[in-house]
Amino acid sequence: MLDLRDVSFAYEGSQAVGRITVSFDATQLIALTGPNGSGKSTLLKLIARVLTPHAGEIAFDGKRLRDWPAKEYAKQVAYLPQDPDPAFSMRAIDVVVSGRAPFLGRFAWERDSDYAEAEHALDLCDASHLGDRYLDEMSGGERKRIFLARVLAARPRLILLDEPLASLDISHVQQFSALLGDIVDRTGVTVLYATHDLNWAAAYSDRMLVMQRGVLARDAAPAEVMQPEVVRELFGFDAEAVSMNGRSWLVPRVGVSKA
Repeated sequence: MLDLRDVSFAYEGSQAVGRITVSFDATQLIALTGPNGSGKSTLLKLIARVLTPHAGEIAFDGKRLRDWPAKEYAKQVAYLPQDPDPAFSMRAIDVVVSGRAPFLGRFAWERDSDYAEAEHALDLCDASHLGDRYLDEMSGGERKRIFLARVLAARPRLILLDEPLASLDISHVQQFSALLGDIVDRTGVTVLYATHDLNWAAAYSDRMLVMQRGVLARDAAPAEVMQPEVVRELFGFDAEAVSMNGRSWLVPRVGVSKA
């Protein structure tokens, strides 16, 4: 589906992404992790065509991104930044149906079929009850579901999410993490999302990518990444594994200095 070959990008001479080579197949939930400033957001923007690589090549379905017409690529790949929009006074269903824009002509209005897709997307996000609510009346967790539904309304094959778990309390982090896995299972889409929450990423994702100083330091199954020695190497803190509810979690070791 998506292939990156030796992809690099720099901001004013400062390297943000350096020679990344990685491929993504269909129907996966992939967590993109790493410390602040490691290049996660930049990598997502390169795939979304918000930025253009300074070196290397990105291809989708065997075609270089530069060769994809913008509207056609938007039908295949959807991108949701960390702060997509302020909480303005607009009905949720109208926000979601705006995700159908790649399928509309320049001056065309949304059709009944577009609203049907929007309602289906709300249902996928367990947010059908929010359709007639206004965005500025919702909690942060509810708004995140609405913006995710807007992305899903176009039925893309690849979804890019930048820190979708940010600013959520622990219960909503768990719910949203589970929701992403459920959407992948129900639709066959591939979701690549940036996150700092290692435990929830490991609990629900199929694969974890770890960025470190602009390079891809690890690409592995969650069980391989969530080892105390690996976390110490990649994230610089000591942790120990504990077992809860049949899952293995990592918690910081109190009173132990960083390696």
